[in-house]
Amino acid sequence: MTTKPTIAALAIVPTAPGQVVFVRQQRGPYAGWLLLPGGKVEFGESAHDAARRETAEEAGFDVDELTPTGVYEIRAEDGSYHFVMFAFRAGTATRVTGGGHHVDGVLQASVDEVQPHPTVMQILNDAGVASYPARDIEQAMRRDGILMCGHLAAATGALA
Repeated sequence: MTTKPTIAALAIVPTAPGQVVFVRQQRGPYAGWLLLPGGKVEFGESAHDAARRETAEEAGFDVDELTPTGVYEIRAEDGSYHFVMFAFRAGTATRVTGGGHHVDGVLQASVDEVQPHPTVMQILNDAGVASYPARDIEQAMRRDGILMCGHLAAATGALA
């Protein structure tokens, strides 16, 4: 059981037209799933800087401008985890290393070719990058005992 939420940040990293960078998570509650590069915000670090650092560590990409797309509260019904996740969309990305920090692989793929974790599906939909069926996302969240609510930057501009 967690005693307080983990503050985290992730980046949606577009590469070729229609493609995004995914990482296969090695540990944590979503081990084995395709996720977006991201992780814990360290003490004294901004969410922007955490997204940028985690993208380099996990996926091996340096990203330039990061535009906020949303903030999400993601928790397990059983109380085993609780995240507050800041999501950003990268402008351009440059591959600098192979990545691989705490991941089993890095994949550049079209969102139409993969089925990532349901929380990622929702984040990609909200950012206008994908159009996964809402019903599929809701069913997967219920199946996996995930509670997720979000505040979208595009709707209010409050995150800019």
